[in-house]
Amino acid sequence: MSSTSFLFLSPALPSELLDYILNHHTHPTTLIICSSRSEFLASLANDIRHETIQAPEVIHPAEKYETKEPLPSAIAQGPDQEQKVGQHKLLSSPLYQIATSRHVRVIYIPTVTHLRASLSVFSPDDSRVPPPPANFNSSGKHPPCIILYGFLDVHRDTSEWSAQGLGNSVAAAVELGHRLSWQVVIIEPRRHNSASAFEDTLKESVPFLSGGGRRLGPDSDEGGWTGRTVEVGRVLKRWFRFQRGQWDAGFDEHKQETLDDEI
Repeated sequence: MSSTSFLFLSPALPSELLDYILNHHTHPTTLIICSSRSEFLASLANDIRHETIQAPEVIHPAEKYETKEPLPSAIAQGPDQEQKVGQHKLLSSPLYQIATSRHVRVIYIPTVTHLRASLSVFSPDDSRVPPPPANFNSSGKHPPCIILYGFLDVHRDTSEWSAQGLGNSVAAAVELGHRLSWQVVIIEPRRHNSASAFEDTLKESVPFLSGGGRRLGPDSDEGGWTGRTVEVGRVLKRWFRFQRGQWDAGFDEHKQETLDDEI
């Protein structure tokens, strides 16, 4: 597999992530959300609330690790609520969007331990999401793909927030990509009015070893880690290419600008 099979894209809002998948990916693409279902739905609701006049109250069912519920209906819980948020394009529910969402597998994984275990035993044959009918005409143009949303976030503030911890998880994802001949894409969450740039995420420092560093106190001028550290981008660069997503301003699909040389 070429290096283009492993991409680290710029951070995206939850709605940007879903729009990207529904318009460019098809079965058996799998979205792995590295958080609980309730946390993701809450962030998605906040995202849509920011872009609409009035957002629905999110009422989520008992938390599950996997669902085959169409993605848009996870927010629009009824006709009245759907009318309130009808201005958002993600919830306009055109027929192709509904059809595509029924065939995208979604898995919620809230911890690093669960993530590594799931990647090591992952198989498309285990999916409860049915394949599309033979005559299904999808607008998706990307090959089968594993999309990890919030990969760095699930490691952050844990003992695995280190070059060692990230490397172990990345190795499991890369091995899976090679085993299935699928593309692996990592996308981190973005929040409205966030000043954090893509480059800042890649230049964030982590200790070399799990448990080998200690964050300095809030009164410290440096606000970093004790001991030796390395940038996140340097850890991931061995396997992944860094690229801006289509949701970024100024994105040019034909140029496909990468940031590899800047890391």
